[in-house]
This record gives sequence, C-alpha cells and structure tokens, in this order.
Amino acid sequence: MGYKLGKMVNKVFILLILTVSVLNADVNNEPSKLFSIEKISIDKEARIFSIIANPDNIFIKNIDIAKPNKTLFKRFGTVTRKDKYVLSILNSESKQVFLIGLGNPFYIHADHIGHEESHVFGGYIDQELKVAIPLNVKAEYLVLLSQDEFGFKEIKKIKIN
Repeated sequence: MGYKLGKMVNKVFILLILTVSVLNADVNNEPSKLFSIEKISIDKEARIFSIIANPDNIFIKNIDIAKPNKTLFKRFGTVTRKDKYVLSILNSESKQVFLIGLGNPFYIHADHIGHEESHVFGGYIDQELKVAIPLNVKAEYLVLLSQDEFGFKEIKKIKIN
C-alpha cells in the first residue's frame, strides 16, 4: 500500500511541476518591452485595425488612426486561459510587442425551439474584429494564435502594409 501511494504522490508532484512550468512558460517576449491592452488610452490616438478572421485565416480590412472607444476595451483584453484565440503583434524583428486575448469570437451559438434533440447548436463564422494598437508600438506583423492546454499554436501570420 505504501509503495503504490508513494508512486502516486511522485506522479502527482511531477504533473504539478509540469503544469506550473507550462503556465509560467515564456511566450517569446521580454516582459519589459511587452505592451498590454491597459496601456491604451481613450484619450490618445491609436491605430485601429479592422480585421476579418475565422478559425483558419486572418486579413486586414482597414487601418484607421483615431481615438479608440470604450467598446474596444470591453470586448478584448489581456490574455487569460479562457481565450481560445489570441492576436499577437510582432515588430520588424519578429519579436512579440503586444498580445490581445480574443476569447472565442468565431463560434456562434444558436438555440432553436423545436430542435432540442439536435446535437449541433452552433458553428464557426467569419468575424470582423476591431483592435486598437498604440501609435508607439512598431507593429509589422499580426499573428492569429489558438490556445489550448499546451500553449499557443500559430494559425496565420500576415504582414501589415
């Protein structure tokens, strides 16, 4: 009994160490140079990207320079474990300078009366996203990432014109 309990405790300890190390893993950035969504002010102008995206692709529809409104901040924010999709902004050296959590904006959930027996209650759609980036951030690339329990996976990387 004691031998099996000891093996189980060792496995749990190793699993805990691995989980903590994955959660604390570096996401290819330097913390002192990484900007966050809180650095954007509604009083200062920013580049506002209109992006069309889906779970497999991303492209820029339009770029404006204007003061961002409050709805841009309510919809997207800093990255959490709940965000299925993340937008990474890279500089000319392909170093990450900005990271925005998108949640799961591409899945639309629909309930229909009379279809309670159905196994499908939604699907993936193209979505227009508006994202504000401070003017002092030298953005060269937008990268759409997916996030799972193992970390980030690049979906598509595009160059900003």
